[in-house]
Amino acid sequence: MMHRHLWILTSTVVAFMAALLGGCGTGKQPDLVQLPEEKPAAVMIKNVAILDVESGKLLMGHDVLALGDSIAGIAETGLLEQPDDAQVIDGTGATLLPGLIEMHSHLGNASAPRWVGEFPDPPRNMQAYLYSGVTTVFDAAGLVNQTFKLRNKVAVGELLGPRMYAAGPIFTAVGGHPAAVMEKFLPWWLRWYIIPRYTRQVDTDEAARAAVREIAGMGADAIKVAVDRIPEQAPRIKPEVLQAVVEEASQQNLRTVAHIGSVQDAIDAAEAGVALWVHGVYQERIPDEQIQKLASYQIPMVATLVVFEGYALLGRGAREPSALERETVSPEVLLSFDNVPKSDDAEYFRPYLENLYAQRQNSRDNVRRLHEAGMAILVGSDTQSGVFPGAGLHREMLLLQESGMTPAQIIKAATIDAARYLANGKEPTYGVIQLGKQADLLLVEGNPLQDLNALSRIRSVIKAGVPLERRALGSTP
Repeated sequence: MMHRHLWILTSTVVAFMAALLGGCGTGKQPDLVQLPEEKPAAVMIKNVAILDVESGKLLMGHDVLALGDSIAGIAETGLLEQPDDAQVIDGTGATLLPGLIEMHSHLGNASAPRWVGEFPDPPRNMQAYLYSGVTTVFDAAGLVNQTFKLRNKVAVGELLGPRMYAAGPIFTAVGGHPAAVMEKFLPWWLRWYIIPRYTRQVDTDEAARAAVREIAGMGADAIKVAVDRIPEQAPRIKPEVLQAVVEEASQQNLRTVAHIGSVQDAIDAAEAGVALWVHGVYQERIPDEQIQKLASYQIPMVATLVVFEGYALLGRGAREPSALERETVSPEVLLSFDNVPKSDDAEYFRPYLENLYAQRQNSRDNVRRLHEAGMAILVGSDTQSGVFPGAGLHREMLLLQESGMTPAQIIKAATIDAARYLANGKEPTYGVIQLGKQADLLLVEGNPLQDLNALSRIRSVIKAGVPLERRALGSTP
């Protein structure tokens, strides 16, 4: 686990270096998405199959009208009155579904391997999400002085990006994950800056409650706590401190999400009252007798199979890019994963990587058995090295299919189920195609219920009623 998080933290270091240099990203690549010069007053999608994500059924031959940022009309083709100034999109042969929801994002991370030294570029990450049909993200951790600013800029229209929810820094034990890895690998002149902005290290009830109040006051949408122990010898948050974090968060009208790795992590987090597990149990096969116990907590789990799969396969052959990765990531970065340099780090972490490889099927089996037991599985990718924004979510959905979930179940998890979680008991304004809902829409070629890869064959992404102009890397203007 250290190897994975070393790469995350390297990305964070580079982000800080980029900030010192006066910007983020290289600025050399053209935009993946843009708003049109003139926003249409209305959009009519004609003769399209609508995916009812609740029932998993297609409604063939329909028209959908968006006025402003909302869905204003749904009817069989030809029955809706078309406004004179409407932009018309032909939906023949396509499926219309709600925009996808990413439940484990890190907008401040770079996705190239650490030996490339890519600068993180949050605005471009947001573009890649939108290009890939992801219109809402939950940012599960980030620098406290960056994450909330990004969210707020998107909310007021200063930055083009998906709707964003953010947790901010990770709560952990003093010297626990991820602070332990930072202390080991970051130079002293970065430790003093990064660690207090990426973590809140708490070892007493009073310290935990004060830190929760601080982050809540900054406008956090959730509190994140690390229960996992990384590395194995690092301290683990005390049960009473974990309980204090969850209780104080609740008093601040916030839910707590927990980074877990083992069955015991999951149980301890559940007993403390967390609302979401933001990783699956990846370190071990869940004993059969524990499956029903975990499901009985009725806590959703974001499995993030794709991130563990990527590290398990690193150095074991060429990495085959997906279509969306080819459209959003430079060829040089994609090829760089096939040439892993020899280093002391690589040798040090080899046992961990070999164990990850050995656990691949167990991770899938864990998801399958938990889902069969009634646990809600949400869709998230854990954006970082090898997990590209937007494209990584599509890879995750295919891995969930390998784990026994049907396309209809996966799409529901990545739309209305996630929207309901984020709405926290309220009626969500997005995540489903219904009258009055937000017109965050994804138009794809073919039928994703028969072929999940259809989700990556995108005709159009509509954000708040506006069809975005999408341009793949290497395409001509």
